[in-house]
Amino acid sequence: MIHVVTAENRHLYKEELIEQHRIRHDIYVDERHWVGLESRDGLEFDQFDTEETIYFLAIENDRVIGGSRMNPTLKPHLLSEVCPELAEIKGIPQGPDIFEWTRIYAVKDWRDSGRFGSGVVGEIFAASLEYAYDEAISALSLQFEAWWLPRLQQHGWNIKPLGLPALINNEWWLAGLLPISAETVRTTRAFYRIDRPLLVRKGITKALIHAVA
Repeated sequence: MIHVVTAENRHLYKEELIEQHRIRHDIYVDERHWVGLESRDGLEFDQFDTEETIYFLAIENDRVIGGSRMNPTLKPHLLSEVCPELAEIKGIPQGPDIFEWTRIYAVKDWRDSGRFGSGVVGEIFAASLEYAYDEAISALSLQFEAWWLPRLQQHGWNIKPLGLPALINNEWWLAGLLPISAETVRTTRAFYRIDRPLLVRKGITKALIHAVA
C-alpha cells in the first residue's frame, strides 16, 4: 500500500520520512551522482522538501521501499527555480490545482527488469494519480529523462511537452504537463494490472485544494 503523508499527518510518519531521505541519498547522490543536492548526515533534502510537500511512501513490512512527492506550483518548485529552461516554449504551469510531481523512486532490491521498472514504481504511479484525481488536482507537471516519454505514453498518459530537451546531469531531460482524469487513473492501473485503490490516508481529514488555494 502507498501511504500519503501531508502536513496534517506527518507526525505519524517521522521514522518513515527519515528513511525516505536516506533512500533518496542512496539513489540520487551515491547511485546516480546527481550534483548540487543537499546531504545531511547521509540524508538527501532539497529546498522543495517543505511543510507543504505531499509524500507518497510505499511501505512493506514497516520498511519504506519507494516513494514520490508533490509540491504546489504557486510556490517555488523544481521547474520554476532550478530548470525553467525545460519549459521555455509553453511556460511554467502554475495554479492552485496544478502540482509538481518529482522524486519517484524504488529501492534497488525492489526493482526488476519487467514493465518499465518495478511493480513498486507502478503502484506509486497509480496511487499518486489516484490521489491527484481524488483531490481535484487538474494536472501534474513533471520532469523526466527524454527516453521515458514513449514509455509513459503507453500508460495512456497524454503528456504535453513544455519545451525542448535539455542536458542535465549528463542526461537529456524533458518537462511535461500531465492532465488528470478518471481515465488517466484507469489506464495506469490497467497497465500495471492493479485492480483496487492503493492509498492509505491515515490521519488525514483536510481537503488538499482548500488547504493551499
